[in-house]
Amino acid sequence: MARLIIAVSGTPGTGKSVFARALARKLDARLVDLNALIKRKKLFKLDVDGVRIADLLGIRVEFAKTMKNSNTSIVAEGLLSHLLPRKLLTHVIVLRTRPRVLEKRLRARKYSNAKLRDNLEAEALSIILWEAVHEHGAAKVYEIDTTGIKVNTAVEMFLKALDGKTSLRPGKIDWLEEFYGEKIIKGDA
Repeated sequence: MARLIIAVSGTPGTGKSVFARALARKLDARLVDLNALIKRKKLFKLDVDGVRIADLLGIRVEFAKTMKNSNTSIVAEGLLSHLLPRKLLTHVIVLRTRPRVLEKRLRARKYSNAKLRDNLEAEALSIILWEAVHEHGAAKVYEIDTTGIKVNTAVEMFLKALDGKTSLRPGKIDWLEEFYGEKIIKGDA
């Protein structure tokens, strides 16, 4: 099998970390946690509120170095992994989760109402999927609905798609009606 360089992205709470670890084990690939890389290499600035703003160019440079120093397949996990350079990645997986389920997960993480709303809206609008397709083209992007399935099932779905036995092409998942039609976050117009 040729060397795979796979990005695993998605809205917070969709299961990126668990999925990426399982996929890396299955492929005997090196796992690169972009959040850990950002912290370790200090690839961020602090805004006026003390929120970390990632240095995307720095992340891309450090990831390219990581690739050069490894001959094995790589699974890169993190919210920004879909923005790694197109020439470096062989596949991009965007994990999706129903907003109602995602809301419960993010509330358990103690997200503020504003942060919760921003992330649920991003999921409903398919923002990360759109960015991934824009950056890499639809043929390289795989979309997996992780709502209610076990991580090993999601990994097997991707491996079947990789072998051409099923399709996980982007654009099949639509949460707009669920999110906007049901006003998931109480009190929003």
